[in-house]
Amino acid sequence: MVSLKYRVGIDVGTFSVGLAAIEVDEKDMPVKILSAVSHIHDSGLDPDQQQDAVTRLASSGIARRTRRLYRRKRRRLVQLDKFIEGLGWPVKEFEEYSDPFMPWHARAELAAGFIEDEAERNEKLSIAMRHIARHRGWRNPYSKVSTLHTEVAPSEAFLAIKEEIAKVAGIKIPDDITVGQLVAFCNLGKHRLRGKGGVLSSRLLQSDHANEIIVIGRMQNLDSSLVKQLINEVFKAESPKGSAAGRTGVDPLQPSKKRALKATEEFQRYRIASLIGNLRIREGSGQRRLTKEETSLVFDHLINLKPKSEPSWLAVCEILGIDRGNLRGTATMTDDGERAGAAPPVHETTRRILNCKVKPLVAWWMEANAEDRYAMIKALANSEVDDFDSQSGAKVQAFFAELSDEDNLKLDSLHLPMGRAAYCEDTLARITKRILENGEDLYEARLHEFQTPVDWTPPAPEIGAPVGNPAVDRVLKAVSRWLETAVDTWGVPTHITIEHVRDAFTSERKSREIDRDQQRRAKRNYEVFAEMEKTLGVQNRNRSDLTRYLAVQRQNGQCAYCGTPISYQGEGKDNFEMDHIVPQAGPGSTNKRENLVAVCPSCNRSKGNVPFAVWAAKSTNPNISVKAAVERTRHWLADPGLNATQFAKFRKAVCDRLSRVSIDEEIDARSIESVAWMANELRGRIAQRFAKDGTKVAVYRGELTAKARGASGISKRLVFLDGYGKTRFDRRHHAVDAAVITFITPTIATILAQRDSMRDSQNLLREPAQWKEFTGLEEKDRFMWTRWKIQMEKLSVLLNEALANDRIVVMSNLRLRLGNGSAHEDTIGKLTKLHVGDALSVAMIDRAASEALWCALTRHPDFDPKEGLPADPSRQIRIHGTRLGATDEIGFFPVNAGCIALNGGYVELGSSFHHARIYKITSGKKPVYAMMRVYTVDLLPYRNQDLFTAEIKPQSMTMRQCEPKLRKAIAEGNAEYLGWLVVDDELLIDPTPFSDGQVGNAQQELGPIRRWRIDGFPLNSKFRLRPIQMSTEGLDLKAPSGVKKDRFGPDVRKIVDSPGWRPAVNKLFSSGKVTVIRRDALGRPRLESAAHLPISWKVE
Repeated sequence: MVSLKYRVGIDVGTFSVGLAAIEVDEKDMPVKILSAVSHIHDSGLDPDQQQDAVTRLASSGIARRTRRLYRRKRRRLVQLDKFIEGLGWPVKEFEEYSDPFMPWHARAELAAGFIEDEAERNEKLSIAMRHIARHRGWRNPYSKVSTLHTEVAPSEAFLAIKEEIAKVAGIKIPDDITVGQLVAFCNLGKHRLRGKGGVLSSRLLQSDHANEIIVIGRMQNLDSSLVKQLINEVFKAESPKGSAAGRTGVDPLQPSKKRALKATEEFQRYRIASLIGNLRIREGSGQRRLTKEETSLVFDHLINLKPKSEPSWLAVCEILGIDRGNLRGTATMTDDGERAGAAPPVHETTRRILNCKVKPLVAWWMEANAEDRYAMIKALANSEVDDFDSQSGAKVQAFFAELSDEDNLKLDSLHLPMGRAAYCEDTLARITKRILENGEDLYEARLHEFQTPVDWTPPAPEIGAPVGNPAVDRVLKAVSRWLETAVDTWGVPTHITIEHVRDAFTSERKSREIDRDQQRRAKRNYEVFAEMEKTLGVQNRNRSDLTRYLAVQRQNGQCAYCGTPISYQGEGKDNFEMDHIVPQAGPGSTNKRENLVAVCPSCNRSKGNVPFAVWAAKSTNPNISVKAAVERTRHWLADPGLNATQFAKFRKAVCDRLSRVSIDEEIDARSIESVAWMANELRGRIAQRFAKDGTKVAVYRGELTAKARGASGISKRLVFLDGYGKTRFDRRHHAVDAAVITFITPTIATILAQRDSMRDSQNLLREPAQWKEFTGLEEKDRFMWTRWKIQMEKLSVLLNEALANDRIVVMSNLRLRLGNGSAHEDTIGKLTKLHVGDALSVAMIDRAASEALWCALTRHPDFDPKEGLPADPSRQIRIHGTRLGATDEIGFFPVNAGCIALNGGYVELGSSFHHARIYKITSGKKPVYAMMRVYTVDLLPYRNQDLFTAEIKPQSMTMRQCEPKLRKAIAEGNAEYLGWLVVDDELLIDPTPFSDGQVGNAQQELGPIRRWRIDGFPLNSKFRLRPIQMSTEGLDLKAPSGVKKDRFGPDVRKIVDSPGWRPAVNKLFSSGKVTVIRRDALGRPRLESAAHLPISWKVE
C-alpha cells in the first residue's frame, strides 16, 4: 500500500452516491484524481413494483410472511386432523363429497339441532371443524386463544353480512344465528360467497366462528372441556411478537443489560433531561448553563405538558424569563440521535396514548402505576414478547381481552416511539437523575456516574451496518466498501466531507411525496405570477417579486408595523419595503418567510437594524406596538395552498418573531451543517472509524454544492456530454459534485452561506447586489476564500481532463444472488389440454407443462425434431412411473412465453432471468453469437453451487426458450460458452459500426456513445441497452409553467428512456468489439480476482 495525502468527498442522492478521492500536495492543492465514481443504485426498490415505490424489503417481507402463513396453516391443519382422528371422528377430504357445499350444510345442521345418528354426527362434526379451521377469520394478535372460550356478541362484520344476505335472500334472519346457518340462507351455487362482490367479502372475526363452535357443542351435547379443546386446535396461532428480542443490542455502559425501548418512561425522561442539560443561556458575550432550579422548572413543564398543547421554545423561554434569541443549544444531538430542533422534547409515549382514539386505553393509562404502564408499553411494542406471567402483564392481557372489536381495530393505528435507546433503563434513569439533581449536562453526568474515560463516546456501528431502510442501506454499503478500499490502497484520508440532498436518506416513496409537494408549490407560484402579469402587467418573474407580492396580499394591504395602507405596483413603483422583523448578527439576514414583512418606508427607516419589539417599545406612534402588530396578524389572509392549520402555525411563528427582543445568531459553519438524523449517523460512523487517525469529518446539506459550484465558477469551465455547465443528464455529475465538496471547509461553508443570505436579502430589499464581492468578514477568511478559488481552478482542470478522457466512472453493483424480485407473474391461467394420441408439433411440445412430459414426448420413438409427433391412437407414454394412454389428457402452456405449472394452471415467468449466457456457434463458415436467458426457477436445484456454470438441461424452460440454432449447436457440441451477463453489466462497445438508425442519430447529436449498460433481455436474440452515462432526468427542459420540453431529438429520448437500444446479439458481438467491464469498489476494471469475484472479459 502506498500512503498518499488525499481528501474525500461523498455526495449522497436518492438513487446515487458520488465518491471522489483527490490527492493533494503539501499546500493542500489538488494534483491528481485518484478515484471519481458515480455509484448508481436502485434505492432498494423492487424491480417489479417500482411504479408504486415498493421496496424489495417490503415485497420480500410480504412473500416471507405469506409463505410462513401457508406453512403454519398446513402444519396446523395436520395437527387438527390428528386430534379429530384421536376423537374417533372420520377425516375425509371435502372433494370426496359430491355436494361442493357439504361443509356449509353440515355446519348449519349441527347448529340447528341434535343429530341422533352418532356416525353421522361425528362425520359432520369433523367436516365442520376442519372447514372452520380453513376459513377462521381474524383475531387481534394481542389476545390469547382462551379469550374465544366464552360466547361474545357478534362482530360488526357479521351483522353487516347478515343484513346483506337478508337483502339478497329477501327474508328476515333470526338474531341467534351462526355463520354456517347464515350462509345456508343464501342460494348456494348462485350467489358468490367470497371475493369481490361476495356475501362474505367483509372480514369476519374468529370470535364469530368460535361462537358457532360453542353453539354446535351445546346442540350436540359435547363436553365443555372438549369444546375448549376444539377451539384451541382450530384457532391455534403463533404470534410474531418478540421475534427480534434476541437480537437486541447491549448497553455499552452496562454490557449485561439490554438497550431500552424508546417508548419507555426512562427514555422519555432521559430524552428531555439530556436535551435540557445541553441548553445554554446567552448573557452578554458569554453563555451559561441552566441552574438546578431552572432545569427543574423546564423539565416539569415539558414532562407534564397537556396532550393537546403544542410544545414551544418560546414557552420555555417565558419560564426562564429570557428572550428566545438568548436560548442556545436547542439543536444539539444526543447519543441516541435525538435532536429537539424547532420544538422542545416532550413525553411522546404519554401524549400519543392520551391523544389516541381508544378511550378505554386512555382511562386505563391515567389510573395505571409505573409497572403496569411498562407492561403496556411492552405489549404494544412489536419487539417485545407478550408477558402473561407477571401480575402487571396479566392486567394488560385482561384489558386487551375486554376491548371491543372497534377499539381493537383502532389500536392498530396507535404507534408509540420506535427504536431502542443507546442505553438500558437503569443507565437512563441514573443519568437523568444526575442531570436533574446536579445540574450537569449529558457528558458530565455520564462521566461522573460511570467513570468513563474523558474521550469516551458510545460505540457506533460499522459504516456499512444496515439500519433497515433499504435506500439508506444502499448508501451505507456503497460508502463503506469504497472508503475501506481507498484506505487499503492509499492510506487514511485527511478530510472526509459528506453532502446530501434533502431526500437522500429517505425512502423513494417519501421522496416522491416531497417531489409532489414541490410540484404543487411550483404550480401555485406559476398561477400567482400569471395573476401578477394579468392584473399589474409584471413581466419579470423572480422569487423576490413573488415574496413581496404575497406579503402585501397576506397583510391585507397594510404595513405590518403601523397599519398604513400599502400596495404592490411592480416595476419599482411600490410604496412599501420589505423588512426583517428580527435582524441577524453579521452579514446576511434570516430570510425565512415568518421573519419577512411588508412595511411602509417610514417604519422601515425608523426601525433600523434592531428587533421590532425593541423599536416598538421606544416608538411614540400609538399604532406601533407588539400587541397591535400581533392583533393585525389576526386579519391576515392565508397564502394560496395553505390550509387553516398550516396558516395558523405560520402566523404563530410571525407573532413569536414580533415579540423577540434579541437579534438572531450570526451564520457560522453550524448553520449549514446537516440536521438529518441519518446524515449525522453516517458522519458519526465514519468519524469513529477514523477517530485514531485524525481524519476530519463534516456533513452539509445539499444546497451547499450548488453554491460552491456557482461561487467558484467551476460549472462554467466543466464540459459534460451535453455541453458546459452541470445538468442532470450526465450521470458523472454525482462524482463531480463529490469532488467539488472535497475542498469545502467550515470557513468556506460559512462564507457560502453568508453570501447566499446576503443575495436573498438584497434581492428582497431591492438593494445593490454587493453579495458577489463578499469573500469573508476577516482577513483570514478572505485568504481562505482566495486559496479555495485557486483549489477549485486547479480541480476544474483535473476534472475536465478526466471527463474528456472518460476516467470518471459510472457504475452499479451487480446482483448475483439467486433471488431477485418475483419468480413469476401473479395471474394464474388455464392450461391447454390435449390427448396423448393427438398430433403434436415441435412448438407445442416445447410448451409442455412439465419437464417430465417434455422428456416423455421428445424421447418417444415417433418423435421427429422438425415435425414433432403425428397423430397416433395407440400412443402411450410414461411420466414418473405412470403410464398414459392415447385418450388421456396432458397439459400445455397456451402461450409461447416461458411458463411454469402452478396450482393446476400456469403462470408466466416474465422477465425473471437470473443471467444470460453468451455462446459462440462455430459450426458455420464464420462464428455466430447467441444468447441463453437463464430463468431463476431453473437454477433452484443449484442454489448452493456456482449458478453461472450450472447445467441447463434440454427439458428446462431456459433451454426451450432459446433460439433454435443455439439449442441445436449445444446439442451437437458446437457452442462455446464465452461468459455471462446480468442486468446493470457495463459494456464497452466500438460505436463505429452503428452509424445509422436511432443510435446513429443519437451519436450525431451527442457524439460517440461507447459505454452502455444491460437493462434487460426482452427477446431471446436481443438485448435492451441504455447509455450508462446518461440519465432520463436531464432529457427535459422545464418551463416556468412546469410544462416539460424536449432538450434533444426523439432518438436520444428513445435510447436513454424508452424503449432503449435493442441490438441483436449476433450483430453486436460480431461488429462491436464488445468488452464486458466488471469493476472493483473504486471503479477500476477488475482483470483478475483471487476471491473469485466477477472479472472483465472481451469477445475476440
